Amino acid sequence: ANLLSLKQIGLAFHSFADTNGGIPLGIADKNGKIGLSWRVALLPYIEQDNLYRAFKLDEPWDSEHNRKLIPQMPK
Repeated sequence: ANLLSLKQIGLAFHSFADTNGGIPLGIADKNGKIGLSWRVALLPYIEQDNLYRAFKLDEPWDSEHNRKLIPQMPK
């Protein structure tokens, strides 16, 4: 199981904030509605770039496409 430590999550939050000017609140669609959580936004900062790129960022987490990726999310 891909289990993250609290330290890894903390470092990812800091890296995200340094790059984006704030903490990840989620990923919004074109209408501004949050469809994916901050956990998806952190994926590139925990060496999960491929999984991040697999998500359709303009669709909600429970879209037909994105729902299939949820089991691959780190614990």
